[in-house]
Amino acid sequence: MNKLFINGQFVESKSTKQLEVINPVTEEVIDTITLANEEDTKSAINGAKEAQLKWEKVNIVKRAKIVQDLAQQLEKNKNELAKTYVEEQGKPLYAAIGEIEKSIDYINYMCSLARKNNGEVLQSEVENETIILTKKPVGTTAGIIPWNAPIFVLMRKLIPALVTGCSIVIKPSEETPFGAFKIAEYIQNTEIPNGLVQIITGTGAEVGNLLSQSENIDLVSITGSTGAGKSVMKSAANNVKGVNLELGGKAPAIVTKNADIEKAANYIVQARINNSGQVCTCPERIYVDKTIFDEFLSVVKDKMNKIKVGNPYDEDTTMGAIINKKQLNAINKKVQDAIIEGATVELGGHIMDRKGFFYEPTILTNISKDSIVMKEEIFGPVLPVVSFDSFNLVLDEANNSNYGLASYIFTENLKEAMLASERLKFGEVYVNCEAEEAIVGYHAGWRQSGLGGADGINGFEEYLNTTVTYIRYE
Repeated sequence: MNKLFINGQFVESKSTKQLEVINPVTEEVIDTITLANEEDTKSAINGAKEAQLKWEKVNIVKRAKIVQDLAQQLEKNKNELAKTYVEEQGKPLYAAIGEIEKSIDYINYMCSLARKNNGEVLQSEVENETIILTKKPVGTTAGIIPWNAPIFVLMRKLIPALVTGCSIVIKPSEETPFGAFKIAEYIQNTEIPNGLVQIITGTGAEVGNLLSQSENIDLVSITGSTGAGKSVMKSAANNVKGVNLELGGKAPAIVTKNADIEKAANYIVQARINNSGQVCTCPERIYVDKTIFDEFLSVVKDKMNKIKVGNPYDEDTTMGAIINKKQLNAINKKVQDAIIEGATVELGGHIMDRKGFFYEPTILTNISKDSIVMKEEIFGPVLPVVSFDSFNLVLDEANNSNYGLASYIFTENLKEAMLASERLKFGEVYVNCEAEEAIVGYHAGWRQSGLGGADGINGFEEYLNTTVTYIRYE
């Protein structure tokens, strides 16, 4: 049974509420966790606030050097962490290792930004006056972590917070808490001061809400569903605190008649089966020019049919499990509802008849634009594919969504690529590639996909406030 990580130590929770964590591949109980209660949560928040007041006084370059030691800890313990990750999340081992390696790169990059924490000197309109803009840490933050990328997303919130001079209370998903506690162990082996990083398990309804409401939390960052983000935003409004929301997506992928069909099909399939489709930037609705529709469908079907679903430790496994039975059933319901509405199943369409939470790689055609699988996030290995007649109209249809996180365009025509980049109303536009979410970029959504963002210098500055100082020297 895991304890809570409060003020640099693993401690027993004051709560008696417990929860079993299930391995999605074997359906067996990994272990039981104790859920934090209000007393635990307040203790973590107060400890983080106290530690932050001392930490912000440390020179930012020195802070970065201390934080960067965590990258060495991840490298040293990469295989151990990957095995923990696979056991609780169900993705293939190679994918878990890849996420950890990207996390190491992320730590190194964010720490390098310590020397780029620039303010500004402005020319005043008043004689004998200088205006200086300086950047200061937001303060005490909270990070609510999802189950689909629990290591990398944790780093997305932890590292910029620490380097900028903030502290953070982390609430990992109840589905994937053990990787977070491994990170806590590694933090103990660095010089990161006790209390700067608090890790407490609990539900969003209880612990997440307490973090969002607390007057001692200055910024809440959540990666999760749009519903969860709205709840956090509502709670945070009571104290007018900052929110950073990375929420759901319904990414369109447009394949024009000028596309390299083989390349487009390959990228779309790889992006769709990434993490068994449980990624908010995955292509969720595919629009194909009617003149190449049949050819594209044939190529995609062949590639999807070759996906090896199974044991995450097998080298030839390309797709792992769905996180839990509830999510598995939700995916299947959307597919079955689409079939009732008239969709044609070209491939898959069922829960796999085997132990574990596995869904067949699925392709659907003959879908209405108002179908549930074209409107709601599926979050599974399902490709709805429809044809289009007009490039201009399909851009409008792609934008016709409550979401605005990622989008894709596949074409060898420069004009089409540039028009799509200009007109697609999404935080990310991927041209002839799958979602990379580059560390130096900016991962952010429009509309109900979120507020603020992560990565790059813009993500770094999410954890900074600006002070304007007027210096008059008459």
